Amino acid sequence: MRILVTGASGMLGASFVDALQGEFEVFATAGSDFDENRAQNFKIFDLKQESYDELISWSQPDAVVHCAALTNGNYCEQNPEEAFLVNGFSSKKLLEATGEQTRIIYVSTDAVFPSDTSWVKESDCPKPESVYGKSKELGEFFLLHSSRQVTVLRTTVVGLNINNSRSGFVEWILNSSTQSEQISLFDDVVFTPISIWKFIELTRSIILREIDARILHLVSEDSCTKYQFGIELLKSLGMSHDHIGKGSILTFSKRAKRSTDQTLSSRQTAELLKQRLPEIKEVIQDIKENIELWRK
Repeated sequence: MRILVTGASGMLGASFVDALQGEFEVFATAGSDFDENRAQNFKIFDLKQESYDELISWSQPDAVVHCAALTNGNYCEQNPEEAFLVNGFSSKKLLEATGEQTRIIYVSTDAVFPSDTSWVKESDCPKPESVYGKSKELGEFFLLHSSRQVTVLRTTVVGLNINNSRSGFVEWILNSSTQSEQISLFDDVVFTPISIWKFIELTRSIILREIDARILHLVSEDSCTKYQFGIELLKSLGMSHDHIGKGSILTFSKRAKRSTDQTLSSRQTAELLKQRLPEIKEVIQDIKENIELWRK
């Protein structure tokens, strides 16, 4: 099977390439290359281009795992046209460039839902409140209103970057501990994170089993605050957490709007996949088991 992975310089995309290319013929694309790139087939490609014919002619995929996205909420607010091109219209262009038999798996987000929701189900109606959320909902819209075999995976992934020029939520927490840097983590934001490694494992299963589902929520089955997550992660690694303070998202008036309750329900997905989704403690254990590889 030939699989095209977009966003292959990001945390999730690079990890997808690394995990899948021993089993599948993987073609990776991103807007730029990076020193740690492990892709055997890699092409620099700008998703803001009008046509994706060149990309699809090169990769000829049986499936596309569409990880590429602009995820910085503040950047999206300041650059809405770019956000909608990359996060939204890219799905439409993938549909136009690929054949009927090509399956498209689109990585989406909890941000497609408003701030007054909790434990949102796959069947609940999106109503995003930020440019980022609206741009991702547009990407969902094109796919879900097509007749093609598509799957939208809503998620909140946590993990470690292969690309050393990128730093995410987990790296920020770890680096603050090793450098004794005082930081604050939101104690009023609840979320349902899943590790990139478990997310990839489940996505691989969805592809191989040809799970016929339009929307799936790949998240943890329980929740915690960002503060609780950071404290428990550092405790599991035997690292100091004295420098971690409690913060509130409400104090960031200039921050792009994000819900204080970012929980997604995984119950329907678990029933469909016939397996339970991980608990927070298992997500943290996943990071712990992969930390030594990251440090190398």
